[in-house]
Amino acid sequence: MLTATSNQAASTAIRYLKNNAAEASSSLAKLASGSRIVKASDDTASLAIGTRIKADISALKVAQTNVSNAQSLLQVADGGMARISDILLRMKALATQSQSGSVSNNERSFLDQEYQALRTQINGIANQTRFNGQTLLNGSAGKSISNIGSGLAGAGISVALSGNAKAGTWTLSYDGTDTFTLTDGTLSYTSQIDPTGLTVYEGTLDFATAGISVNLKNFDVSAAVSSSNTFDVSGSGTLTFQIGANASSDTITVNLADVTTTGLGLSGDDVLTSANASAAASQLDTAIASINGARATAGSLMSRFEFAGANLATQVENLDAARANLMDVDVADEMSRFSSANVLQQAATAMLAQANQMPQNLLRLMQ
Repeated sequence: MLTATSNQAASTAIRYLKNNAAEASSSLAKLASGSRIVKASDDTASLAIGTRIKADISALKVAQTNVSNAQSLLQVADGGMARISDILLRMKALATQSQSGSVSNNERSFLDQEYQALRTQINGIANQTRFNGQTLLNGSAGKSISNIGSGLAGAGISVALSGNAKAGTWTLSYDGTDTFTLTDGTLSYTSQIDPTGLTVYEGTLDFATAGISVNLKNFDVSAAVSSSNTFDVSGSGTLTFQIGANASSDTITVNLADVTTTGLGLSGDDVLTSANASAAASQLDTAIASINGARATAGSLMSRFEFAGANLATQVENLDAARANLMDVDVADEMSRFSSANVLQQAATAMLAQANQMPQNLLRLMQ
């Protein structure tokens, strides 16, 4: 029905024109931003998941930098320990020379001058090896285990640091059945083994929360360990590196040994006499073993960080692909939508013009 007061056809054309314009505008926004989700109503679930993944990716990229810094720090530390190892080898040569019967005490005093200078230089290197202002080799960047009780060593039990362990005296006991208990007098941790069908047990127990691991070798599963079973954790600090998005668990703790003369057990030694030189040589053997162990620890950590870095790179790659699937616009598909909406918008505009001409037909009836 044609009336002079209303134009239903024009109203319908306007409604479709607005819908098509909104569709074209939405497509334009997605194409311009490159994102499939411009506003939350586009896909609420994908927006939530994609935002969480973006946060993880951002954290993982920073973690990659942390891993790189950790590797650099360990390389600096290993470089310092390598020079200390060279010094210890020279000191061992001086001690061996001083033990020779062809050397008089006068020559031994000359040898001792170099020997003492090298001892001083060990402390110099330990105190001067730094990374970003942090001294690495004087014990301030790590903790160590010492004074291991004879009850542990005799039972084939060795302990090592696996994290930021609390400094102090720890006690490790075994009930003779299946349970190990680790305590520092305040905190207590337990771990169990399965000795079924075994007379001896070999393996590693990781008291991760305590930051201590226990290695068992030829351990008699029927013999309780309840005496001479203490050990000391000493040192003022550790270096912890964040290597993932989870702040509570994605960390690696670095413990760098004290490689000063005190830390290496080289206190009060000299080569002024053959007897002293013999005692010094024995101390040097222990010190060389200690520095080799410290370098092995640093090397194992470097290897661990290398694999951690490779894993981070893989995670970033795969998570970024997942984020793209959720949030990035499919340009070809969206361009098709835009083209369709644009054509419909032009058609609606043309039909609105036609609808606006329809009331003019009423004037012919009035002529």
